[in-house]
Amino acid sequence: MATFQNSLPDLTKPAPAGGPAIYVETYGCQMNVYDSQAISGVLEGAGYRLVDNELVADAVLLNTCSVREHAEHKVISRVGEIRHRRLDADLPPAVIGICGCMAERLGDDLRKGPRAVDLVVGVDNYDALPRLLGALVGPGIVGTTAKPGTTAKPGATVTGHRQDAHYVAPPDLYPTNGSHLVTIHKGCDYKCTYCIVPMTRGPQSEKAPEVILAEIGQIVAGGGREVTLLGQNVTAYRWQDSLDFAGLLEQVAAIDGLERIRFLTGHPRDMHRHLMDAIGRLDKVCPWLHVPAQSGSDAVLRRMKRLYTAAEYLDMVEYAQRVVPGVTFSSDFIVGFPGETDADFRATLDLVRRVKYDQIFSFKYSERPGVPAAKLADDVPLEAKKDRLAELMDVQQEIWTAAANAHVGAVVTAVCEGAARRPAGAIRLRTANNRKIVVTGMDVAPGAALTVRLTGWEGTTFFGEPVPA
Repeated sequence: MATFQNSLPDLTKPAPAGGPAIYVETYGCQMNVYDSQAISGVLEGAGYRLVDNELVADAVLLNTCSVREHAEHKVISRVGEIRHRRLDADLPPAVIGICGCMAERLGDDLRKGPRAVDLVVGVDNYDALPRLLGALVGPGIVGTTAKPGTTAKPGATVTGHRQDAHYVAPPDLYPTNGSHLVTIHKGCDYKCTYCIVPMTRGPQSEKAPEVILAEIGQIVAGGGREVTLLGQNVTAYRWQDSLDFAGLLEQVAAIDGLERIRFLTGHPRDMHRHLMDAIGRLDKVCPWLHVPAQSGSDAVLRRMKRLYTAAEYLDMVEYAQRVVPGVTFSSDFIVGFPGETDADFRATLDLVRRVKYDQIFSFKYSERPGVPAAKLADDVPLEAKKDRLAELMDVQQEIWTAAANAHVGAVVTAVCEGAARRPAGAIRLRTANNRKIVVTGMDVAPGAALTVRLTGWEGTTFFGEPVPA
């Protein structure tokens, strides 16, 4: 997967032979990572070449996120950066396209103004990319309408939701670490008042179970050992009223050769007891639950339209702790939502202290245009939002510090994911309940399971040493 921080390539080398070169860059969630792999597969199948740097590309596709305004600003800045880098390198301009959630939200507006792009394609229309790019970067591509000798033509905007659009990312485009993402549905029907996903991803639509199982079967046949099942509310999966998420887990767990199943993101309203019973019963399902609470205040949860109370959330946590051995939790929180009082915020701190999360992702509320919460007065002062966010992060750090210290000395089993960023020569491991470990002095293939003793920690990562067999 290409990233947006690649170093300058060797421009003296000739470009690889083949069709026009495409660079795909990803922003946002794991579903966007999966979608970028699907985009790459669609384009490769049509005769395009994938490259790992925008400076050797004929076209650059930015697969984007719209959850927060900052994410959109980052993409717009990146468009200008790409053009300046190519100019500085004395290269011709590249075709630039914006795909994904930002494309769906802003549509044709992205093709206007000083940083206008050439192509805008929403989340359900990636199958149109070969034809659209062919009209911009040259002939000779399957499904294009460009004629020999033609030059670049005006771009296009293709957005709008389609229930039939479910893409499958080719397993061979993934890193060889034994772990793969698999989207099982798209969109969301809950319509939380702060959330833009129903607008950008559309209504919930399921991928057929036979397609999911066939995709995972291909992954395993190619050497994959682990999958992460993805959805906006993955636990809301329901196929034709006959198969819910617990039933899908049962079927996925029955695939020979698959060793581990993770999933995200779960919604508290869908964490039914029979689902948690299945998670606890199925050895292949990892005991890590990312279940966003967003707030600990019932008043705020009602304004958010989250459809549960703090007591119901805590009941779900307590039941999971009884039936899922070794379970850990992570969560998302928004501070400073419209109308949030200091008492509301204290209720959030109380919930965090009671659950004792391994990790939380916390954000200051910021209004997104077009969502229902935009009609509410953003009445919590910015300084109060900053103070509450800092206090929430301090409380979480206290909880994690105590938990991490308590686990130093423990012996655990973890799977190698590849090389660690630091220190040099170290490998990165992950436990079934999603705890990260760095081990030095070992040369182990990704996907291999190791037994290690935890010797210390830093941030959210443990250090470990191998335990002799």
